[in-house]
Amino acid sequence: MANEVMHSTNVKPVHIDVYTFKPSSARPYYTLLTGGMSDLRQNIPVKFSNLSPRAEIMTYAHEVKGWMQNVLKGLAEMPWDDNTFLHWYHSVPNGKPMTAEPSELTAFFFVPPYREDQNFNPMIVEGDKVDFLVMIPITQRELNFKREHGAKALIDVFDQNNFDYIINEARKSFV
Repeated sequence: MANEVMHSTNVKPVHIDVYTFKPSSARPYYTLLTGGMSDLRQNIPVKFSNLSPRAEIMTYAHEVKGWMQNVLKGLAEMPWDDNTFLHWYHSVPNGKPMTAEPSELTAFFFVPPYREDQNFNPMIVEGDKVDFLVMIPITQRELNFKREHGAKALIDVFDQNNFDYIINEARKSFV
């Protein structure tokens, strides 16, 4: 059960709340998870019909900061605000640091929930599987690398650097 919920108060096509789960002995970090993004189907192009049209976004942090909830909410609204879709291996530029403190993290990258158990994703909404997208803040250099070499190459770089997929605002670029 969530320890805290940031309730959306604006009127949008989807009502996005952000749930915060405190660390435990088994999970020594916070987990933030959107709720509401999967209420509507994303506009997935036919060539990507193998993807689930429903998703929720999550992220991990050692310390929760307000920008994290705001970013999750904004990204979860993006498919309807911009008539697009988000899924694994997509990236979204932000153009500036999203953190209050100076940071090189200026973009977002979505990956499958690697930190979760294999049986983690059982959620079904109106017959559609809901995919969980883990949002990772990345640097402009990492975004450029991903665009040039592909998502798998960036994940390989993360693996070579033992990246744990937990937000570290002071993290420098791995490329």
